[in-house]
Amino acid sequence: MPITTNGGGLRQTIVWAEPTGTDDGYGNIETDWTDRFTVRAQITPRLGGETVEAARLQGRQPAIIRVRYSPDTKLIRASWKATDADSGIVYNVRSIADPEMGNAQHGQWIDVLAESGVAV
Repeated sequence: MPITTNGGGLRQTIVWAEPTGTDDGYGNIETDWTDRFTVRAQITPRLGGETVEAARLQGRQPAIIRVRYSPDTKLIRASWKATDADSGIVYNVRSIADPEMGNAQHGQWIDVLAESGVAV
């Protein structure tokens, strides 16, 4: 499925969450997640792969999550996670880019490279 540049392809609902650290009382920082906003998006899977971690085979599925540029979506960072509200799949955000850099649609969309099947 090609990545769309019109609103009709935004079929998934994504909840974006930011990590927040809290002290557990023993000097350790525990990572909690704070939901920041929910937006419509298009998820386009990319070729995945498998790696061996801790003597176990792990499946990784990279994907491009395309969202409209907005005051909320411009806050997305590589430390965040994205959760597909319909399927429950959790994606670890890897990088954020403007796919239309240098042309007339610059600043309208944000593409997020994310990966499911990995620790968030």
